[in-house]
Amino acid sequence: MSAARSPRSGRAGRTDPLAWRRAEPAPLMLLKGPEDHAARWVTDRVTQALRERHGQLEIHRLRAGEYQPGQLATAASPSLFAEPTLITVEGLEAMNDAFLEDALRLVQQGPGADDVTLVLRHTGGTRGKRLLDAVAKAGTVVECVPLKKDEERLAFVQAEFRDRRRRIDEEAARALIRATGASLTELAAACAQLVDDTEGVVSVETVDTYYSGRVEATSFAVADAALEGQAARAVSLVRHAMATGVHPVMITAALALKARQVARMIDARRPAAELPSLLGVAPFQVRYIQ
Repeated sequence: MSAARSPRSGRAGRTDPLAWRRAEPAPLMLLKGPEDHAARWVTDRVTQALRERHGQLEIHRLRAGEYQPGQLATAASPSLFAEPTLITVEGLEAMNDAFLEDALRLVQQGPGADDVTLVLRHTGGTRGKRLLDAVAKAGTVVECVPLKKDEERLAFVQAEFRDRRRRIDEEAARALIRATGASLTELAAACAQLVDDTEGVVSVETVDTYYSGRVEATSFAVADAALEGQAARAVSLVRHAMATGVHPVMITAALALKARQVARMIDARRPAAELPSLLGVAPFQVRYIQ
């Protein structure tokens, strides 16, 4: 991160919440946002890429809230064996004044050695805005934002399998998402388990085998089974859902919602493209209701 090595500037991920998966090592990087899995993934990717490129790598891990004056300068100084250096700093949202001062100086002046990569982690808030602005101008900002939409999580699951040269059926991926919830860390771990423990294309049946208890214990799973005419399965799901704490009112509400959606679709007689907005659901849910 010297004058001879201008960092690649930019903000990865403003429009694509999965852009962090394409992040490449840069001399100065800011991992910005509350999604911890994305930040860990990028940090691991950068570490692996640097090791593959250089063979040896000296790593320094710091915390901005516990920082002591001079630590950054020491870490960025040339090592005894001239090894490339990776400096990761966590917790910029809680940085102390000593870190802010030293980090600003390092970003503005550059370290005294080539082959230094500085990765900063900021989960959110306005603390250290001067530093964040300076890094945004001089380096690469990787947005680590939560995946809020089902389609984004679906793309994430498909990417996890694609990276491992495996495939998962779309409905199987959606079942896995329903089973693991909103946590990307848990979803990624589930993908890894299925890749390690199975062969071929992962199907809905495979997901049910591994995560049936978690997939089935929802009011919407009960409603889906009932409307599909799977009476025995619906009864079994009701018992399991209630045994795991799902309130009967939630099951009734899910049944009513699903029934209304089906009725409105039958009555609508509209082009398929208009149905999502009419029913208030995502496009993939229209296909599922059909």
